[in-house]
Amino acid sequence: MRFLVRLVPLQNRPAKVSIDYRRRFISLLKAILGEEEFADGKARPYTFAVYFGKEAKVKDDVFENVKLINFRFSTGDSFLAVKFYNGVLKLKKKGYSHKVGDGRFLIERISAEEEKRVKDTFKTLSPVVVERIGFSSKNPEERYIIPNEDGFTESLLENTVRRYSEIKGKEPKVGSFTFKPVQVREEFIKHYGGYLRGFIGKFRIESDSEELLRFIYQYGLGLRTGQGFGYLEVEDGKA
Repeated sequence: MRFLVRLVPLQNRPAKVSIDYRRRFISLLKAILGEEEFADGKARPYTFAVYFGKEAKVKDDVFENVKLINFRFSTGDSFLAVKFYNGVLKLKKKGYSHKVGDGRFLIERISAEEEKRVKDTFKTLSPVVVERIGFSSKNPEERYIIPNEDGFTESLLENTVRRYSEIKGKEPKVGSFTFKPVQVREEFIKHYGGYLRGFIGKFRIESDSEELLRFIYQYGLGLRTGQGFGYLEVEDGKA
């Protein structure tokens, strides 16, 4: 299930927001879902993406002129989806405002978004982060792997199966799995004061496991999805 939460400035004044902004939305999720949802330290069964609108521009590592926030949330867990929806409505009713950058934002509305029929072509709404199998360095260029490097598909599959097993409590049945970039580019993302290495763009994932493709779509691709990475949209196909 997928939701769009629209947030607007409390005082109708554009805000300035650091590019290291994802921590503020992890904090928002704690307000929505409750701190207890984050106590176990396990892989988060959801993904999210943030959009600051066309008028926001980046200057000196800051988004300027932020007049709205579109916060997208996706999960395949129906219980968690209901908890998220009800949690947002509860905060909205209370008039809760959330600090993002130098502004505070109110929840204007929440709406369910259509889940598309999963095909094999995706585009990113937030960067994808993949850990290299057997990494031994904290250097982002060595720890994380991108599509043009040897061993990428194997690492992506290992990351995906690991998350699936932790979230679903079982291993997926996968025979074939291939990743084919269509138009992707490398990105370094500032996160909690450091940097992660990932990629954005459009690509194809072909697999004999429809279950795994559905998991990727609903729960996100790669790792750190609960920190605002790996949110995908399906290209060319509707339910």
